[in-house]
Amino acid sequence: MGLLSKTVTMAAIYSGIHLKLKSTKTSWEDKLKLAQFAWISHQCFLPNKEQVLLDWVSHTLVSCYKKLELPDEIIEKLWVYLDNILHSRKLQNILKDGKTITLRFSIAQVINERLSIYYTQKTLRNINTVLSCCSGILSTPLSIVYTAKFELLVDLLSKLSWLGCWQLSSKDAIFSQLFDVLQLTFKQYLLIQRQQSNANRVFGQVTKHLLQPCLLLRHLLTAGVWMQSDDGHGHQHVSKEIRNCVDTLLRAGLFQSELLPSYREELMPEKESCNIKKGPLKSLLLPASTIQAALEDASFCEPALHGKVVANSVPLLFKLFLESYNKAENHLVCFHMLTRLFGCLRISCLKGDLWNDKLSPSEWSPELLSVEQLLNSVLSNSIYNVAVDRIRHKEVQFHFYRRLAQTLINYSQATIPAWFRCLKVLISLNHLIVEPDLDDLVASAWIDAEVPEPRTKKAQEALVNVLFQTYAKLRQFQKLFEEIVSVICRPAAEELRLPVLPAGIRTKLCDCLLDLPPNQILDILSLILEKCQTCIIPEVKGDSDAALKLHSMSVLLHSILFNMRSLDDSTPLPVVRRSQNLLETMKGEVIQALLDLLKDCQAEEGDLELWAEKVRDSTLLLACTWVMTDTLFELNCSKYVSSLAKTALAGSDLTVSCWDFSALLPGLDVQYWEKIVKLLGSSYAGSRYCMEWLMLQKMKKMLMHASSQTEASCQTLQLAAAFVLHSGKPFMTGEETEPWDGNAGTIDSFTYPTAHWHLVVSNLLILHPYLSLNDTLYVAEVLLKTLLVSQMQVALADNNDSLITVGKVSRDLLCSPLLPEMQLLHSSFISHIIQHCSSVLYPTVQNATYQPLKQLSAENIPWCEGMPYGHSASLGPRDQPSMCWITMEEVAQNILSLVKERPVALEEQDIKKLLNLLEIMSSLNLDSLFPVDHIRCFLLLVSLAANTRANVACHEALSLKFLATCFHLLACLQTGRNVNSSFKVLHASDVLEVLLTSMFSVCETFVGIRLTAAPWDELLRAIQTFLELYLQITLERRQSVQLNMEKFTSFLTTCQLSAARGKHSENWSPAAEQLLLVALTAECHVLTLHLQQQHGKRQASGMLPTLLEQAVLQTGATIQLCLRNNTKGQPLPLALIPCLATLLKADLACAHPVGLGTGEDEQNSPKEPTKSQLSHSELYQQFYTKMLKELHLANGNIQFLCSALQFLTAFCSVPDLYPAQEMPIAVFHTIRKLLAGPGVTVQVIQDLEMQLMELIAQLVKNCTTGDFCTMLRLLLEGLDVCNMWNINPQEVLSSVMLIKVLLECPLNGEKEKAFWLSSPQIITALVVQTKEASQDQAMVPSLIVPILETVAILLRQGEGIISNPHHVSLVFNILLTVPLDHLKIEDYGSIFLGIHEILFSILQCHPKVMLKAAPSFLNSFYRLVISVMHDGRQKGDGGTTDEFGVILKCAHLVERMYSYIAAKTEEFTALSAFIVAQYVIELQKVTLHPAVKKHLTEGMYHILDLCIERDIKFLNASLPMGVREVLKELYRDYTHYHKALKQGDEKYTA
Repeated sequence: MGLLSKTVTMAAIYSGIHLKLKSTKTSWEDKLKLAQFAWISHQCFLPNKEQVLLDWVSHTLVSCYKKLELPDEIIEKLWVYLDNILHSRKLQNILKDGKTITLRFSIAQVINERLSIYYTQKTLRNINTVLSCCSGILSTPLSIVYTAKFELLVDLLSKLSWLGCWQLSSKDAIFSQLFDVLQLTFKQYLLIQRQQSNANRVFGQVTKHLLQPCLLLRHLLTAGVWMQSDDGHGHQHVSKEIRNCVDTLLRAGLFQSELLPSYREELMPEKESCNIKKGPLKSLLLPASTIQAALEDASFCEPALHGKVVANSVPLLFKLFLESYNKAENHLVCFHMLTRLFGCLRISCLKGDLWNDKLSPSEWSPELLSVEQLLNSVLSNSIYNVAVDRIRHKEVQFHFYRRLAQTLINYSQATIPAWFRCLKVLISLNHLIVEPDLDDLVASAWIDAEVPEPRTKKAQEALVNVLFQTYAKLRQFQKLFEEIVSVICRPAAEELRLPVLPAGIRTKLCDCLLDLPPNQILDILSLILEKCQTCIIPEVKGDSDAALKLHSMSVLLHSILFNMRSLDDSTPLPVVRRSQNLLETMKGEVIQALLDLLKDCQAEEGDLELWAEKVRDSTLLLACTWVMTDTLFELNCSKYVSSLAKTALAGSDLTVSCWDFSALLPGLDVQYWEKIVKLLGSSYAGSRYCMEWLMLQKMKKMLMHASSQTEASCQTLQLAAAFVLHSGKPFMTGEETEPWDGNAGTIDSFTYPTAHWHLVVSNLLILHPYLSLNDTLYVAEVLLKTLLVSQMQVALADNNDSLITVGKVSRDLLCSPLLPEMQLLHSSFISHIIQHCSSVLYPTVQNATYQPLKQLSAENIPWCEGMPYGHSASLGPRDQPSMCWITMEEVAQNILSLVKERPVALEEQDIKKLLNLLEIMSSLNLDSLFPVDHIRCFLLLVSLAANTRANVACHEALSLKFLATCFHLLACLQTGRNVNSSFKVLHASDVLEVLLTSMFSVCETFVGIRLTAAPWDELLRAIQTFLELYLQITLERRQSVQLNMEKFTSFLTTCQLSAARGKHSENWSPAAEQLLLVALTAECHVLTLHLQQQHGKRQASGMLPTLLEQAVLQTGATIQLCLRNNTKGQPLPLALIPCLATLLKADLACAHPVGLGTGEDEQNSPKEPTKSQLSHSELYQQFYTKMLKELHLANGNIQFLCSALQFLTAFCSVPDLYPAQEMPIAVFHTIRKLLAGPGVTVQVIQDLEMQLMELIAQLVKNCTTGDFCTMLRLLLEGLDVCNMWNINPQEVLSSVMLIKVLLECPLNGEKEKAFWLSSPQIITALVVQTKEASQDQAMVPSLIVPILETVAILLRQGEGIISNPHHVSLVFNILLTVPLDHLKIEDYGSIFLGIHEILFSILQCHPKVMLKAAPSFLNSFYRLVISVMHDGRQKGDGGTTDEFGVILKCAHLVERMYSYIAAKTEEFTALSAFIVAQYVIELQKVTLHPAVKKHLTEGMYHILDLCIERDIKFLNASLPMGVREVLKELYRDYTHYHKALKQGDEKYTA
């Protein structure tokens, strides 16, 4: 009763709510509570309640901003109440039901005013509620309050934009809700803007209210202010969307098609505009001036920001203008709009130097970026047509660009990349724009430009490259070089000139020189020589600036002569003679004159004046250049007569003095060269390099022209080689050197060590025979030292592959096949490696017994036995050749004895040093090691592995890596050609025992190691590989085999017993057990293989089978021991599977009488081994059972899966081990489950294909016909389309791959019949699966490619078996379904090959199908043709080399298929015209890459062979005009090239 009374009371209150809301007596708090309860309550009986409440709150809020004064707290609550209504589900449902709810327009005005107050007061306090209300209005039909009054929406967008600009400019946290509402408002505005019919009105609103805030907002968003202040990526999308909305708004508001006449009327001159028909307009605006005024008004943002905003906005507005109006007839309008917008930039106001002084580089950068974008728009849209501008418009555009170019050149900004790019675009527009100021351009952008930053260097190189390319195409390269030379000859701006040819510009010049005609290059050379003779050399004495000019000119001359195309026998005789005269002038007038200057120069050593130093450098550089060019021309051109031909080249003449270079530069006295050598001293590095180079050239001349070497000539060569090496010796200090660009003219003190080492290594084959032993050791020492350089220089070199570094040169020599040819150097290098290792291991030990490695690298022992006669080192005393062998035997015994001593403890830093040395050692070619070096390397590695231990503090992964590297290199040594040499100093059993004993000791330190860790697994694999290779060689040598193998087996037996006894002790180590198992497995594997290879040979050792039996027993016992240690219920240890597979094979070999090599009669085929004959049958059965349960847990581990499949294959070969009724199906089911697992990919299955084939073949051999039919049924179930519908593609892939494997297995009898009877079902299932998989792009590589491969094999194997052509025809459904578009290039190549193979299989193996299915065949093939023509067309970017290689292979496959089709004349003669028509129709649509077109054309020639004259006439009559022209060209080439050749071949064919 109480509840009923309360309800009646509340209803009475609610019924008069509208009176209480209007009453002045009711407090505002109560009014708000009543309004809130009224909105949510169902007991308020008020007509049109929702509209009443919405009107009340709207009216109240409007009154608050007019006459009603309320506290801020109440006003905020009113906004909250309005926001709750707008976002309530109740309002959404009312609007969804179609009921009418309206909102007063005045509330929109209030919202706009409220936002204006926020912007004016620069605060966002309580703005979230207003923004939420705004969002609620705009996202519902209530948005009519804005859309009906377009001015309100414009005002709202303007206010929000200004707020957004202020937010982005302030340092406060970004208020993301503001930008979400702004984005919503933009979308609403753009929707309404499209509906406006008055373009002038829209333009006025945009320019007056939106242009400035939108441009400022876009600039701030582009500058990334929002992104920098927020660490998330969610706002990036909103920022991009807002910028796109701004672009759309400006284009639609400022550049509508209706405004074009206004722009034309305003922008075009009167004479131009009067010729254009004017359309009827109510009124004409001045749109360009309006936009320009808005941009120039600096009041809308801070002065510091105004310039950047304008610079960012001008290219945008011009781009939008072009998008709207860019047509051929409007190009002049576009240009004049460009000039107006350019006038808004500060760069357009440059006058004198006053303005330049006010701008910093940071202010220059946006201006230049803006100009660059404007010019790029002009270039890409073809606004500037040179001929039209000159003929019709009095070069108005040319003069504008000319003034712009003058401005850029006068105000050089060589530190800003955009400055270079602007000039580059101007040259691309018209080279005449910059040509009047070409000298200043060359000076400011190249010769005098100091460009340190890589990004700016790239822009500079691009500009200079455009200059080179432009003037090369115009055949005016000489004109360009006249300006370059004139700039070089100007007085230098600073005391020292910048390098005239930086690496990047030099590369561009070299590329350009290769395409220039020889006469142009000779003109340039004549110009440079003339300048040197007339302007520089007469003034150079005592003038440092002239000397610097001379050096720049010599560098330029050197680069041109070094990189120009050489003369050859095809060069015209006048060019040859002119070249010869030019070189004579260079030698006589320039080099001789400079030598005369140096002859009179008097200075103490190392105390030359700057001018004399530069003259000396230039002289030597020019001398080198002359010698190189003269020699090159003489070798390549028989018409060229060298000055050297007139000089006697007898050996006695050449060896008068070491410094006599008259053989290289005839006519120059010896005294000149002696003077230069005296002046060399501690000279500038470039001079040293040139002297070394000249000395090398002298050596080459002597070696080329001397018929036999005399003692005097040999001595001269030795002195020359010593000079070349010793000249740079003081500079090879091991400190970091700078990379070198390969240009002799740019060598300085920082790059000289690199250049010197490059010169020595490049000519080492010439120098090496004449170096002394000490010099050879020095080269080896430097080689090793430079290979051990810090990673800093390696990283620096990797940044630019074109630069030469000391490390690169050394690595190239290390990997070169020429290093082993220099035997003494090779042996010395190995000695230095051993010395470094010894210094790490024994830094303080002096006793030779305790540092055996030092004995292996003793310098007093001749480690190089085969030192060639005549070598400089051979002139010294030689010890007995057996001395090195005696030393190595002593060292070997010392290493063995040291194992019993305490091993050397290695710190982490020591291990890293040794790893670096071993990495270098691994790069040596092992086949190139001579016996002594092979033994030394072997002893070094044995010592490192056996006599060292990592310190307890070292990281386990590092120490494991060190040991794995040692064993890996030991294994690699076993593949060398001199592998048997190591047995001369050590017994095999001793080596194995020492290494394994050491490793067992190491295992004791790895008590807590995770045995499944990758470093430990890698170490075990390295040890196993070494043991297998070493044992195999021990058996193959047939020397002391029994003794070595018995000792090794006895050692392993002792270890196995110790492991069994120590299982329960504290020192028990699972790692040691695994190591023992690896050793036993390696022995079993090697003995098994060896006995199988000895099968049937009488000399098979009778002792080996006994050893194998012992090894099998020990291995089985060790595996069982490991299993007992395994926790019950845990999965099978993965490491045991490979061991067990090897054990089973070895056990089978023991049980196989012929395999033991007993000499039984091979005619009596032995029976399969039985369960009782195997030593560990229960163990095999246990593993087999667990493997069937756990095989799918492998997760793509290839090594484990290979071993597991090999074990199953061997296990299945012994039927007595398993119940015959269960085994084949159980194994087959397990394999299906494995291949359907999530971690198994197509690549994994392909890697396992051989093991799978062996296993499936064994299953098929042993199973019954019923079991085989069950397997087929399981495969067909896997191909059920339901698997694809259930998103289970792995099940389908498993069945497809097993069918592919099954096809490769031998089938016979009933099993073969059963398989081929089910082949129609298989084909049908594959067709359905292909259709399903083609709908998912991800399925293409993982499923469709295997299906295509399987179908191709099925068709090939089914030749003569699949009798019904209809079943084969089903395959065309696959070929027509497979996607060929939007594929990765590697997937595309695989799909293409798969389709081609299926078509080829049908064509070759199923000719009956072609009787009726030829059209289907051609349709499938035509898809390939269209695809390769589409992807093989010429592209602007060129694509990558790999991509083009795949396309080229596909084109070759099409060519082959055309030839196959042409060979089947009966089936395709009638369709040949159709094939040709398809090809030429598609060819007319594309421009093919020449290489692709060559293949396709060759293939089409084969089809044209089938066409008769009537077919060609039919095609000419029926094809469209454009296609007909393509056909005529094709048929003309066919007749000219292919048909004539074919008829010629037929003439001589029997």
